[in-house]
Parts: sequence; C-alpha cells; structure tokens
Amino acid sequence: MIPFYKTASILFGLLGWPYFYWHLKRRGRGESFLPRLGLCLPPPPPPGSPRIWLHGVSVGEILAAAPLVRELKNLLPQASLIVTTGTETGQAVARKSFPPLGAQVCYFPLDIPWAVSRYLRHFRPQVFVTLESELWPNFLSQAHKAGVRLALVNGRVSDKTFRRYLKYRRYIIDILENIELFAAGSPQDYERYQALGITPGKLHLTGNLKIDRLLQSREPVKVSEFRQLLQLPEESADRLPVFLAASTHPGEEDVVLETYQALRSPYPALLLLLAPRHPERAPELGRLLKQFHLQFHLFSSLKSGNETRVHPVVIIDTIGDLFSLYGLANAAFVGGSLADHGGQNILEPAAWGLAPIYGPHLQNFRWAQNILEEAGAGIMIKNVPTLTAALRRLLDRPEERRALGERARAALTPHQGAARRQAELIVQLAVSSEQ
Repeated sequence: MIPFYKTASILFGLLGWPYFYWHLKRRGRGESFLPRLGLCLPPPPPPGSPRIWLHGVSVGEILAAAPLVRELKNLLPQASLIVTTGTETGQAVARKSFPPLGAQVCYFPLDIPWAVSRYLRHFRPQVFVTLESELWPNFLSQAHKAGVRLALVNGRVSDKTFRRYLKYRRYIIDILENIELFAAGSPQDYERYQALGITPGKLHLTGNLKIDRLLQSREPVKVSEFRQLLQLPEESADRLPVFLAASTHPGEEDVVLETYQALRSPYPALLLLLAPRHPERAPELGRLLKQFHLQFHLFSSLKSGNETRVHPVVIIDTIGDLFSLYGLANAAFVGGSLADHGGQNILEPAAWGLAPIYGPHLQNFRWAQNILEEAGAGIMIKNVPTLTAALRRLLDRPEERRALGERARAALTPHQGAARRQAELIVQLAVSSEQ
C-alpha cells in the first residue's frame, strides 16, 4: 500500500497544488500554502531535549492539547516542544495558546514525500505525537524509518472510520504498527483499537484531554467583559435570556432561525448568538438573516467598539471566543449534529453548567454523548418543532434548567486527569528514546 500511496501523493503534489491554492483562497486564506507544501520552512526548533513534536489538525485538537503541553512542561522542563496544525484557524488558536508555554507553533506539511522529509530533517524530533485520529502514511513511514518514536494520544475512532479501518485492515495495519503508543480517549475507542489488532502492550485507556481543557479554561473575567459588550446586566439573566447556537453548519442555521422566530413572541428580549463552525461564513449568514428579516451585529464590530448592541442577533465571526460565550447563555445548541457532520464538542456548554441541545449525528462524539446521557443531562432534538419545544422548556422552567446544567457539569468531574496520564506515557517514550 505504501508504494502506491507514495506515488499517488507525489502526483497530487505535482498536479494538485493549483486546487489546493484555490481551496485556500476560496475560503479567504492562503498563508499555509507554501509551508504545507514544504516550500517555506519554519524557524529552527527551540533548544532543549528531548524534542517532542505534537500535531493536531484543527481548533478542537489544538485546544485540547494545551493541558497536555502544560503537563509535559512540568514533567520535562528542558524539553523542546513543537506544535503543528493543519488548518489556518487552528494555527491562529495555537499562536495564542502555546508560545507562552514555551512551544514553537507552525504548520504541518501535506503528506507529500518531499514536504515530509524536509520537515523531518529540519526538526529532527525524537518523539512525534499525533492527536485523535490524524494518521498520514508517508509521514509515519518516513518518521519511523528515521528512528522517531511515534504516539497517538486522545485516540478517537469514529463510526465511519472504524468501518473503513475494518474493511481495509490488512492494508493499514502495518502503518498502525509503526505507532508505539496508543492512548484511547474513551472505552469505546479502546475497544475499537483492540478490534483492529493493536498490540496490547501499546494500548492504554487514559480518558479524553478535552475534559481537562474545558474545566481548566473557564475565564469568568472574559465572560463578564462579554456580558457588558452585549448589554446584558448580570441581574437580568432570566428576563434577558441568551440562546447560543454554536458551531453550526449550512442547513442548521435555517432550523435555528425558524426556532428563534417562533420564540420571539413569548420571549421578545431573547438574544441569539449565532456562531458558525467556520467564521468566514459570516457574510453568508448575514444574507440568510436578511431573508428572515432579522437585524444583526458582527461580534468583531462590537469588540472593536465600532457598534453598540441594539439588534436581536449577533454573528460570532471571531476565533477563540465561543467557549467563553457559553458562560453567558441560558440555553445552547451545538451544531454539526443536525447536519450529518459527526457533531462538535457537546461538553463545552456542560463545563459552564448548561445542559447541551444537539442533533442525532454525533459519530465523532459518542463518548461525550454517553457521559451526558448517563447523567440524564443531554437533550437530543431532530427538527424545528423539537428544538422549539426543548428551548421553551428550558426558558420556561429556570429551576429545572439550572438543575440539568449542574448534572451536566458534575458528569465531567470523574473524567479529569487525562492530560497527566497521557503526558506520563509520552515521557516514558521520550526517556527511552534517549537511552
């Protein structure tokens, strides 16, 4: 499989770069084009030993990595740490989070042989750690041949990926066997790695980093600032309710807006915070809101002081603010779950004491769904009527809403500590690489 994949990736690199460039520019991006093709290398890695390279593809993985990096720094204060991302939104978040922890931040190369080899020669890592489900055959093969110790932490195997891996297991098992450490994020993921035939001594059940990150990252001061920015006095929380529709995808916003229109009669002061999964879709959402005859602000305009909130809808077009906005909400819907995108992290509202509302498509977050539903604190909806009914129930019954939210938050507590457990396993790998 590797020779075939290597040939295909070379052809993609030679012939597909115009598409890659167009794809970035279409989304208003392009900064990552040269670095990811291996044509523009980052600065040399920071001094120190061992040199550990961590990679997460996008925002969710990068945010989850922060507690892990802190634990690694505590356990290996002299280590040289590199954090890479595959997306430009992930890069923006990483640049805020990791330099203060002493880690270098840059892009991850596309899985093209020449780009991979240039990065490996440039960084010369002793340990490479990939988060969740990022498996790139060229990279893993070249790194293994170069003597790099390979780890996959916070391991996740979605329903779709599991079916695919089982179908093509004989082709991918050699790639997986290059990895020396698997840290599964949930019991279900652990069982799926077992079913794939991962060597038992390599496999560990550690829990999910995202829970540590959520419980450590709450910033009440930031919530207070946003409350003032949105003209929401603290004492009026139930009289001026806030509905946050988070990480939404196309098709979900129509459901949210129809629901919001239905709730404006019983709750005329209801504020809608609409946060698309991809902030660059803000102009598209602006046009959709005009079709619904709803006036709105961009959150970036409120933050810059160019506007004062008077309209009933705010589009969240900034990066890094969504998690704190949950601290303002009375109710929250988490997108990617009505449209079939596998879901987003439904535990984020739970960390703020909100019972999350979500759709049925949670293939990537079954572990989180299990945590909430075992506690009786998750609310699944399917369409406009069920979303409207769920919101009416939460807004009409504040005591019940708060009790559900407390159950959701309490459900996270037993799952803390994944960052320390995963860091200890990585340290063992790093120490053995120096012997």
